[in-house]
Amino acid sequence: MKFSPLVWMVLMVFFQSANTANAQLRFNVYSGGYFNITEYSGYMTPEGSHQFHIQYAGQQINEENWSISARINGPIRPMSGENMSGLPFPADRIRFRFTHDDGNPPTLAEIGVSTSFIPFNAIGETIIIPKSKAPIAYQSQYGGSMQFHLYFSMQVVGGTYLDQFKNRMPYQIIVYTVPVTFTLYDHKGVVLGYQDVQYSIQVNQSLSGTPPAEPAYSIEILGDAHDSRLEFGNINNYVEGVTATYIDALKINANTGYTITVKAIASAMTAVSDGQATMPVSVIYVRLQPGSTSVPNGNYEEIALSNNYQPLFTTADKREGPQFFNITYRTAGNDERLLNARSGVYATTLLYQLVPQ
Repeated sequence: MKFSPLVWMVLMVFFQSANTANAQLRFNVYSGGYFNITEYSGYMTPEGSHQFHIQYAGQQINEENWSISARINGPIRPMSGENMSGLPFPADRIRFRFTHDDGNPPTLAEIGVSTSFIPFNAIGETIIIPKSKAPIAYQSQYGGSMQFHLYFSMQVVGGTYLDQFKNRMPYQIIVYTVPVTFTLYDHKGVVLGYQDVQYSIQVNQSLSGTPPAEPAYSIEILGDAHDSRLEFGNINNYVEGVTATYIDALKINANTGYTITVKAIASAMTAVSDGQATMPVSVIYVRLQPGSTSVPNGNYEEIALSNNYQPLFTTADKREGPQFFNITYRTAGNDERLLNARSGVYATTLLYQLVPQ
């Protein structure tokens, strides 16, 4: 039996963006709403009920490699009351998925985006469109306008975890506020437009249906590893290198043998404050280590990042239940590429992939 690979996207963020706006280009988000969870299966918004609307009025525009991101602005906590766990609602249980477009260029196919679900990051931005393959383009010496709509759905994933986010007080519902900012960027990371949206999630005390079983195959980045950082604060960091380890940061479910691979979305990182400055992603080394639970037998590899998938771990063993791995990022000491780099903050996005055997 052949299985399709599963992919998890994690954003390594070292920065905060600057912003400007193009007055002739408008970015509107028609979204938001009240998600009433009454079943263990979770909640899905109706198709076509949420959209990005991008429009331009003028004589000429040619924005290439534009991108869209979403940021949850703070922990997702109850508006009032306290839940059973005492923890914020897990951001990665809220997911985004493109459904269709209006047929006007650029379409989803021309942009090159997936229609798979994208989990939100708890900290930092979630990339919705990494780099569009099609520009926002229009030209007319007499002036005019263009527009296109991209439709999407929002999902709150179902599961037994919802029991931990019910109200601690019997017979009372609990509602969580989810403030999200959607941002449209140009190829340099300059803000072209943004809009704040608010969602509300109500978890009822009595949920109907049967909780879904743990998936046979899944891959998930946990905790602080959503925003992994390597920081150089003094000369010793450059001479000796920098290492950051995240405990139990990768969760795997697989009931056959499998391989875990990773890649960066591009061969170079770009400086946030200066889109012209770059640094090869290969300055960063990645490795996995056994976490609190992992398969007993397997082959671990340390790799230098590239924009091609490379194996980090392979096992022929199968095991029921979640398996956890630590993730370590490091740089080598006295790396000339770091010593000679322009000062600034550089960032890239990593894709982790689970390939069942």
